[in-house]
Amino acid sequence: MVFTHAAWQHGAQKLLFLGSSCIYPRMAPQPIKEEYLLTGPLELTNEAYVIVKIAGLKLAAAYRAQYGFPAVRLIPTSLYGPFGLETSHVLPAMI
Repeated sequence: MVFTHAAWQHGAQKLLFLGSSCIYPRMAPQPIKEEYLLTGPLELTNEAYVIVKIAGLKLAAAYRAQYGFPAVRLIPTSLYGPFGLETSHVLPAMI
């Protein structure tokens, strides 16, 4: 998470931290909602990656709260599904 501190230290105007849908519990209800984060066991096959991603999200929130640093956290969880012109989001419909 050195980049968060470095961005703040060097006066960056904004920081965008990208999360991943894999940070949610292994058996999270679908569709995934933000409040499901940290509510159950993680997927063991990528647990280390998930822990780093969650730490990054929390660090960005802490810098925003403590320093007023404009760190934006984005988790693009619905990028690829469900498919169908009537039910999907913009990118899945385009695919």
